[in-house]
Amino acid sequence: MSPLTHVLVVPVSEGGELIFAHTLDSGIHVGMRGLTRPVDERPRRLRGVAAPLYGGTIRDMHPLRDFVADFVEHAVDESTVPLTAGRIRDTRLVVARTSLDALSSRMHFSYRAMSPLHTVGPWDGAAAELLLSRVRGLDYQHMGFFATGLPELPADAASDTLPAAVISRERAEYLAEYLQAPAGQVLHHLT
Repeated sequence: MSPLTHVLVVPVSEGGELIFAHTLDSGIHVGMRGLTRPVDERPRRLRGVAAPLYGGTIRDMHPLRDFVADFVEHAVDESTVPLTAGRIRDTRLVVARTSLDALSSRMHFSYRAMSPLHTVGPWDGAAAELLLSRVRGLDYQHMGFFATGLPELPADAASDTLPAAVISRERAEYLAEYLQAPAGQVLHHLT
């Protein structure tokens, strides 16, 4: 990434951080640092290269909303970094792993699933996935998330030397719409 990288560190209530970064030309890079709440999945049908699933609450969604909107508004159309489509191998999608595809969940929550994310650089293991959720009809500042396969970013590592999970420009536009939607009836299910 160039020296003009825009970085947003999003604290997670349960401990740790989600890290978002962009340079306006290659999508929004996503990583995690010190997430402490792995989800105990039931039933356990994990096979192959399944990565641990983390869940939690983003304390304040407004900085993320503004960050994604800024990227969408100013990003260039052509990516200077080659993106690779992620592959899910022998693992259920994050929506199924969290049971958010059940009707009882969709009645109370609206969510945006990015599954799998594009990747940059060498990628070993399960494809990265990110799912954000909001309570329907209530205007909360916080929002839930589930993440799997995201790179763990060391505190002192340069971000341009690490493989990255990437939200492409097209997916960032859908994410911006989801984050900016009011909490009432128009907060519809976006997948």
